[in-house]
Amino acid sequence: MTANEMGSVEISDNVVKEIAARSIFSVLGIEKNDKKQKKIRKSLSIDRNPVDSVTVSVKISVPLGKPIPELAREIMEKVKSDIERMTELTVESVNVVVEDIEEPGELEESDIDEEEPKFPD
Repeated sequence: MTANEMGSVEISDNVVKEIAARSIFSVLGIEKNDKKQKKIRKSLSIDRNPVDSVTVSVKISVPLGKPIPELAREIMEKVKSDIERMTELTVESVNVVVEDIEEPGELEESDIDEEEPKFPD
């Protein structure tokens, strides 16, 4: 929370979480209505530390063929930079767990359930 002679400003964890999510989407190239957004948002957590600082943790899937350490580092830098620039909070760490590797154009299980059945001619 920031206070001055005019009053105070408190930034909720939801706002910090939204900034982090959008930063991750931009690095991974995830479009606005992509179903991957929901999965990332669900895995994203923000932990407040006593001195106006935060720790961000997220689990992601990466595209096959992308250098994982480089992609994770880019996410860490983007999340940290965006949160600190927009909120003036200090980001102590950004923890990225790579859970899975995706094939290009791979359908997720939830996509398969929503597909219309195909019948032979």
